[in-house]
Amino acid sequence: MPKKSRKVVVRRAAANNKKLPKRDASAVAKGAAYAVLAGRPSKQAVTAVFGKTGYALSWVARADRLGITPQELCDRFKTDPNRVKKLWAELTVENSKAAEAR
Repeated sequence: MPKKSRKVVVRRAAANNKKLPKRDASAVAKGAAYAVLAGRPSKQAVTAVFGKTGYALSWVARADRLGITPQELCDRFKTDPNRVKKLWAELTVENSKAAEAR
């Protein structure tokens, strides 16, 4: 019986070849590494998805607020930035409602 071939998602395989930052790396080094994983987005692209306040945050902080890993955020940003934009918008609406309730 012949072996079944496995499908490989090229984007994900290419992203896996990129080096992740070391745990003891500086914040700048981590940010640079995550920017590479996200496809080296421009300032305009990041601002379009996360807004002005989200642009000021690091990739780690953005991922933390969304409840996912930084690697997963970079992968999602690279493949479908509109989905990330929608998730970020939902998060900001929830936060503003919670602030009004206080």
